[in-house]
This record gives sequence, C-alpha cells and structure tokens, in this order.
Amino acid sequence: MADNLQVMTLDTSPMPWLSQEEVDRFSECVTGDAKRDQASFRALLATVSELLGETNLDRLLRKLVDLTIQTTGTERGILMLHDGQDFEIQCARNKDGRNLDPDLPMSRSIPRSVIEKNKPVIARVSSDGEVLDLTRSVASMRLRQVMCAPVRARGKTLGVIYVDSTLAGSPFTAADLMLFHAQAGLMGMAIENNRLFHETLESRTMSQQLGVARVIQQRLLPKEAVKFGRSLLAGVSDAAHTVGGDYFDYFAIDPGRIGLVIGDVSGHGIGPALIMSNVRAHLRSLLQTRRSLAGLYGLLNRALCADLTQGMFVSLFVCAYDRKRGVLEYQNAGHTPPILYDPETDTVRTIPATAPALGIIDEISAGPCPTIAVREGEWVVCYTDGVTERHSRAGELFGEQRVFDAIREVVKEDDPTPTKLVTRLKAVCESHAEGLPPRDDVTIVAARL
Repeated sequence: MADNLQVMTLDTSPMPWLSQEEVDRFSECVTGDAKRDQASFRALLATVSELLGETNLDRLLRKLVDLTIQTTGTERGILMLHDGQDFEIQCARNKDGRNLDPDLPMSRSIPRSVIEKNKPVIARVSSDGEVLDLTRSVASMRLRQVMCAPVRARGKTLGVIYVDSTLAGSPFTAADLMLFHAQAGLMGMAIENNRLFHETLESRTMSQQLGVARVIQQRLLPKEAVKFGRSLLAGVSDAAHTVGGDYFDYFAIDPGRIGLVIGDVSGHGIGPALIMSNVRAHLRSLLQTRRSLAGLYGLLNRALCADLTQGMFVSLFVCAYDRKRGVLEYQNAGHTPPILYDPETDTVRTIPATAPALGIIDEISAGPCPTIAVREGEWVVCYTDGVTERHSRAGELFGEQRVFDAIREVVKEDDPTPTKLVTRLKAVCESHAEGLPPRDDVTIVAARL
C-alpha cells in the first residue's frame, strides 16, 4: 500500500524577491518543448497581469487561485496565508469559479511540510484502492493528485498555494511542478505588491492629514511679533514631528493687561496636538472673561483630568501683565521656570512652579495666584524643556545657563527685540545639537515689558 503513494519534490532553497536565483527559478520552466513552453509563458504572463491591475486584495486572491486551477487543470485551489499567528485559508475556489467553505477538508500535512522545507511538492495516488493516507478527512475525499508550493516574496514565506483533484487524469510531472512553483513565486510578488500599495496609500493619506493638522496648528499660534503699548512680544515653536504638543500665545486681555501663555502636553504627535488646541480654546475664553487668574487652574485641571488618558499631563505657564500697576500675575503649573531679566541690573530671576501639571490630580486647587513687581524694560522669556534638554553629540544638555547667556548677549546689543532673542536662542540651541534631530518640540516666547 505504501508503494502506491508517490511524492515528488523540487529541490529549491529560500530565495529573495526578484533575486537572480528567483529569475533562474522562472527560467527552469523552459523545457525545450515549444508548445509546452508557450503555454507556460502564457500562464506566467496571466499571473503577472494580476500584479498590475488589481488593488482589491480579495479580488486579487480569487483571480490568482482561479489562474492556478486553470493552469494545472485541477478541481480545487486553496491559498493559505500567514495571518500573524498561523497559516490559515484565505481563499478556496473550485474549477467553476465558486468560493468554497474555508473549513473544507484538505491535507494539512502537505502544506506544513512545504512551509517547513520551503520546497514545492507533488503527491499522487496510483489506484482507486489507495487514497492519500494523510488525514481522515482527505481519505474520505478520494483525492488522486495534490500539488503544493510555497508563496514567497522578499525572502519571506507568505503562505502556500495548494491544488488537488479527485479525477484520474494525466499525472503531474516535474515540468508541471516547476511551472506551478514559478507561478507561486509571482503570486507572492502580487500579494506583496498589493500590501505595499495599500501601505503607501495609507501612509500618503496619513501624511496628508498630518500636513493639514500642522497647517491648522501653526495658524493657531501667533504669526508674528506684536506690540501692546510699549510692550513687544514674539515667539517661535518647532515640532519635533509633523505636529507637536507645545503651544504659546499672547494677546490683549483688556486695554490695560497682556496675557502670555506657554504650554507642553506630554508625548508627541496628533494626540497631544489635539489636547493643546483644546487648552488654547479654554484659556482664551477664560482669560478674556476674568479679572484675575485666580480659579483658572482648578477649572482647567478638572476639565483635563476628565479628558486625558492615563499618563498624559499638561505643563502650563500663564501670566497677565498689568502695565499701569507694574505687576505680573501668574500661575505656573509644573512648567519649566520662565526667566525675568532686568538689563539695568543684569539680574536674572526665575518663576518657579506654583502647582502640579494639569490633568494629574483631580479636585486640586492652586490657591491665590502670586504676583511679581516688574517695571518697564524688563524681559520675560519662556520656553519648553525641548530647549534645555537638547543634546549635543557628546550627550551634553543645552541647559539653563546657555539660555541665560543667550538672553544677556541679545539684550545688550543695539536695538534688542523679542524676535531677535527667540531667533538667536533657537539658533544657539540648534548649533549645540550639532545636526542631531530634536527629540522634543522646541518653543520659545519672549516679551519686553
């Protein structure tokens, strides 16, 4: 009985997509028989046509399986692909072009062997009395011939193509197996091409969406330096990625007060950008309807605790400068301490945190907002930690002292302006990085009071 089961294998080794070895494999289909070689060439061309014309994966798989059934003259074609965990049936068809039940009985040992050995195989039965003794389900089907080949692309096994028949037709030959193997290789290229097409399409769509998000985000930031009375303000913000979680703003709260804000949402990308746009809307509304910053922290904190996912938070510095009183009212929610610089005395003061970052502890109040006496001509410089934590190639942080030095250098020049200061500080920071891309967003705001 064992003599009746004949198995033929074609000795091949793993081959990368479109390597010279792969080309050689396709050339093995040439037998010297003009009629047969012409038929093989037509079959391969038909498979290649599916590489170019079909973008829908389900339709592509159906067409490829139908082509193999037509080429081999078999009754069924089954394509198994790796789904991330195992090799599962993705498309099963009969010779009439109808879909078959994915739970259909078939040999499981032959595909496993083809996958493990990466070799195509023919299995035949020589008589009606001896069917393939591989599984009980196959035995009940009285199969006469099976052919199976690995479906590969870029040196990786994507799955197998399997065909079988219960009819006692002409037995498959080594030439049939070589053509079938070549066709399986082209099938792998078609499937991989389809995957790359959709990946590229998704990437392009995402890139376009992020580009739109970046334009919108940039439009939410002040576009240029502004003047309120004798005060000048300017800022710059560069995202480490297409969009970022940093934010700055300045505007007139009322005829006698200027509002200045800088913030940083934890993380990078579209999520933090959306959160920051929400913070901006809240702040603008609250600052333009309140005489004091008192209570502002509690309102924002409760809203963000309800909205932010676990682990996210927002550091925020907000201040209101009252020109007539010479007072700066502020709230620093866990943000990098802003700098107050007095050019007359060449003194630097920092504004420490007065409360935790927003979105961490619910039902917390920051209490009364501190005030600082300031006078005309002093400077306020705010920045995010993307500045002080910028690394050099040697791993040295930019640090706070370099920020102080850059401020002094610009302010002591003739006609110093906030625009010159933020531009210089950003340039010095980039020079320190020695061409390394930023790991975090970089935002700088300066005001000459």
